[in-house]
Amino acid sequence: MQVREAGRRTSCISNLRQMGHAWLMYLQDYDDVTPGGAYARFADRLTGQATDGKRYTPLWVMIPYIKTEALFVCPTQVGWNFSTKVPELDTHRPRLGSYATNYELVEISDAQITEPTTYTLFCDSYNPWQNCSHDCPNVAGGGSSFIWDRIGRGCYRGDCKKITGWHNGGISLAFADGHTKWKTLGNIYYKNWVRDLPEDDPHYNRPITLDW
Repeated sequence: MQVREAGRRTSCISNLRQMGHAWLMYLQDYDDVTPGGAYARFADRLTGQATDGKRYTPLWVMIPYIKTEALFVCPTQVGWNFSTKVPELDTHRPRLGSYATNYELVEISDAQITEPTTYTLFCDSYNPWQNCSHDCPNVAGGGSSFIWDRIGRGCYRGDCKKITGWHNGGISLAFADGHTKWKTLGNIYYKNWVRDLPEDDPHYNRPITLDW
């Protein structure tokens, strides 16, 4: 089982590496402005719904730069699935995936990404986007911990039948400079998600397993 999971983790890292390269190609084509999506240019920031009635993620605009949308699905775990015929759900683009995009890096100038080797761009997730990256109000499950799907606490919305450390207690990550890495949850820090967090801030080297 461990050997099989090691192979799946390698495939997941490969997916994220290609997604990171697609992100960088998008930047070149769009005047060094990062992709939009939910909570960005073509979607309402509260509902994620665009004027055409559909909900988009930052992954959607990268589809022209990848070979197949299958890259959005981790072989270990399908994170989110909106491929239903329920109208209010059957509007997401893309509909099936396993990765979240860092909310703090969408639709900004590339020059604003001051630490591309540090900032997480994509990671394994039960949601296609973040609602919040730190000090989050009204977080399901209680507390103000790391992003809405509770990666930091290791369970999705308090349901520990749905672990967030899919790959042997850790997750796969792509960073803003294009490199990828697997890390245990305890070795991922708020500095990896919160843009321009000062080094002298007490949360800078605080693991996401601890509340903000």
